[in-house]
Amino acid sequence: MNRKRSVVGSVVAAGLATGVLAGCGIDGKIGNHDKVSVWPDSDPRGQSPIADLTTLTPVTVECYTPGKTDATGFGYGATYKISYDGGSGYIDAGTSIMSDGGAVSPERVPNC
Repeated sequence: MNRKRSVVGSVVAAGLATGVLAGCGIDGKIGNHDKVSVWPDSDPRGQSPIADLTTLTPVTVECYTPGKTDATGFGYGATYKISYDGGSGYIDAGTSIMSDGGAVSPERVPNC
């Protein structure tokens, strides 16, 4: 009986830990990009970048925003909301970000 309780307790604790970590985002590093612009909003139209990140810059990917197109066909591409040493913002979702668990993809992070 005690063994079953121990296993169940361990599974519950592991599940709670995973849920807590998932809420914090995925830590990783910018992949093979010399310069990645960071934007203040997921829609970069009419805005200037707030920072430029380079290869191996540590980031935390918080969430994913799908791209949007308006009725005239104009819009913007998908982005990741990130935080980094010095601030936070949005980068193109096509940016290569490597984490301990492999490449970051939209399926691995929640929608913003």
